Amino acid sequence: MYGRRASQLLKEVDSCEAGQLVPFNSDVFDQVIRECNEHNTQFQSLIRKMVEQNLDIETTRNDDHYGAAVHHLSLLRNKRCLMAYMYKTEISQLNKLFTFYVLC
Repeated sequence: MYGRRASQLLKEVDSCEAGQLVPFNSDVFDQVIRECNEHNTQFQSLIRKMVEQNLDIETTRNDDHYGAAVHHLSLLRNKRCLMAYMYKTEISQLNKLFTFYVLC
């Protein structure tokens, strides 16, 4: 949790040789999506708890606020890692194929 699997995806892509086509790792990708869903569920739960206690979400600084912030930031980090992974695997491969066909 907290981005370990997402960083694993990026390390996997970075460890490959330049110019090598990288197979898409759908298993770990799906695990990261599930992790994002967990973070979202926890985030929504903490925000709902603060609303039920009639606390101002923007000014209250308690354990629930900081927990929600951690889940929110973890969710954003996972999303950034997924977008970077998609770019590095799919877009770069399409560019290589396009360059190959243009040169032929």
